[in-house]
Amino acid sequence: MRIALVVHKFPPASVGGTEVYTLNLARALARRGHEVFVFYRDDGRAEGRGAGIWEEREGFRAFRVARRFHPSSASLLECFWNTFWNPDVEEAFERFLRETRPDVVHFQHLKDLSYRLIASAKGRGLRAILTLHDYWFLCGNAQLIWPDGRTCRGKALGLNCARCALEGRLPPFAAQGLRPVAAVLMQIRDHLVRRAALHADQLIAPSRFLIQQYVRAGFSAERMVYLENGVDVERIRRYPRRPSLDGCLRFAYIGALAWQKGVHIAVEAFRGLPADRAILRVYGDPTLFPEYVKHLYRLADLQNTRFEGPVPNEAIGEVLAGIDVLLVPSLWYENSPVVIQEAMAAGVPVIASDLGALAEKVRPGINGWLCPPGEAQAWRACILRILGDPSWRQGLRMEESQVLSIDEHASRLEHIYHA
Repeated sequence: MRIALVVHKFPPASVGGTEVYTLNLARALARRGHEVFVFYRDDGRAEGRGAGIWEEREGFRAFRVARRFHPSSASLLECFWNTFWNPDVEEAFERFLRETRPDVVHFQHLKDLSYRLIASAKGRGLRAILTLHDYWFLCGNAQLIWPDGRTCRGKALGLNCARCALEGRLPPFAAQGLRPVAAVLMQIRDHLVRRAALHADQLIAPSRFLIQQYVRAGFSAERMVYLENGVDVERIRRYPRRPSLDGCLRFAYIGALAWQKGVHIAVEAFRGLPADRAILRVYGDPTLFPEYVKHLYRLADLQNTRFEGPVPNEAIGEVLAGIDVLLVPSLWYENSPVVIQEAMAAGVPVIASDLGALAEKVRPGINGWLCPPGEAQAWRACILRILGDPSWRQGLRMEESQVLSIDEHASRLEHIYHA
């Protein structure tokens, strides 16, 4: 079978959960004998507006499209359209389809690509599958979280969406004046991307919580299939666990250094903890949100907190082999963070926010603990309980955690592709 995977970004330039999952899926499908092609956007190595370049990857081929789009020099309206409508990307996609002639197109994300790509595939008579990795088809920022840290309380005819979109981009008085116009634009955007999603033959979601959110927004439950993300279990487990030599418990955060991820909650929870008993290693790219990273440095107790920089995906197993507990302090409705699945595969328990789909993935007493989102003192209390219990690991039942391998995941997808 000839399979096309479409994603907004892709490794090595971007190593978010959706991108890493797509890379692992491409490899797995290729191992199973399929011809696999990946379509993605990367402006960092732009060859020209809408230009496409073929790349030879590990068992598959990738088509990189670039736009030479620079948000710093673009107007607010241009930045808005860029997030979901790019005619030059559509032209590159048409070329991609002509050259690959796929049997099925599996869309992972359309952010910064174009909402019309699904209709384009369907117009050629191709099967189109869409995996919902977040809330982008319901929410312009894809995360259903407001700038003040509260989870979304509703659109209010687009006025709340407009407030989120304009926050920090204009002086308050100007943003307030543009809010009604922006609300109309956000409603148009929502209508277009929603209609695009409904063009797909099948919708897949890696969490039941996300399915509930989409059904609540009017999507048909019958169109949804629950399928957990698969992870490359073999690549993770090739690294044997490295026990702590001095008895100090090693906690870690691995992911984007963004405020929605709640990294500051973990950092604040560690302030004052004895460095000979617990350390926190923060892994993430400090260049994406430099002002937030400066805030993290000011907040951190540098006696017990270390900023380790980004982790190449190929090294995630090695990093997990040297930690005792993973922290996932997200403030938004996470769907199915790949890093949690990777931690489970490595036998590492997780402390996560009791929010969204995280409560599906982390089961207290089995593979970790749940804490109230945004409450640093509650997180600190949980960490102290672990430190005060020498038998904490024996109290867990990690062997009961079900981790879906990427190969088994690919096998299940094959049935969906053929259905």
